[in-house]
Amino acid sequence: MENYRFPSDSKIVSTDQVLINDLNNYNTLFGGVLMKKIDNNATLSARRHARVKECVTASTDSVEFLYPITQSDSVCIESYVVYTGEKSMEIFCKVISEDMITAERKIAAVAFLTFV
Repeated sequence: MENYRFPSDSKIVSTDQVLINDLNNYNTLFGGVLMKKIDNNATLSARRHARVKECVTASTDSVEFLYPITQSDSVCIESYVVYTGEKSMEIFCKVISEDMITAERKIAAVAFLTFV
């Protein structure tokens, strides 16, 4: 019998605050800082799916920065496996910023990463 897994089985959700050291000269979150958070989240989704000790990022297929993230925002990242091959898997990540003062939430970025 096949051992099926659903995308929801690999879902990881993490929320973090934006600190002053994470900001660039425009007072928005550095893209590289966000990419690190995305990669960390995607790694956990890949490991949860494969149930292995380690997974390695083979490529960041795409990252689309849709909306700037500021210091008054929190950053919520959702990731899950959307495709598996014999030796690799693709992870989708959605970044949601929430203004902690007004409670306004926006999709700030989306990304696809491949893991082996």
